Amino acid sequence: MLFTKLTSCLVSLFALTACTVAVVLPSRSELESRVYPRATEPIQSGLVFTIHNVKADTVVDLSAGDNKTITGWSLNGGKNQQWTTIWTGESWNFQSVETGLYLGFTGTAGNGTNLTVASTPTAWDIWHDTVNETNYRIFAPNTTVNWDLWGYGDAISGDPITLWGAWSGIHQTWRFVQGMHSIYLLML
Repeated sequence: MLFTKLTSCLVSLFALTACTVAVVLPSRSELESRVYPRATEPIQSGLVFTIHNVKADTVVDLSAGDNKTITGWSLNGGKNQQWTTIWTGESWNFQSVETGLYLGFTGTAGNGTNLTVASTPTAWDIWHDTVNETNYRIFAPNTTVNWDLWGYGDAISGDPITLWGAWSGIHQTWRFVQGMHSIYLLML
């Protein structure tokens, strides 16, 4: 009797583990929308972009105050708002044009983890948004957490960019704009 209950508990535990893995791993339809450097894709390795939040239209900004903090900030044309995309063969890295540091995070990828920079690259997965294919979501690999502009996408300069579980909020979607620095200087 005890053996039967123990076996039943172990089967339940393995079933729970399998369910957890199924939630984390992407489905086939999601794999088809993952971004790889190919001719039909605007995001290519070695190009420089400003990365705009779709809701707030602020950009990913490396704080000039501490050269470490990542926030959403109004576009100003600074090199601290420009990121070189680097394809590693398996994932993407984002390197600051200003400092040469890489966009990443400290600790474990989870809800509320702040983006920061480091001297070593962090792997990222870029996926097309399922609602608007011209927008992107950027995930910590093999997780369901993606970039999220704090405050549901407030357009206030200085709002932190964190990791958060993916849901339908457009403040978790991003646009990549190439050559924005040159365009900004022409407007001055």
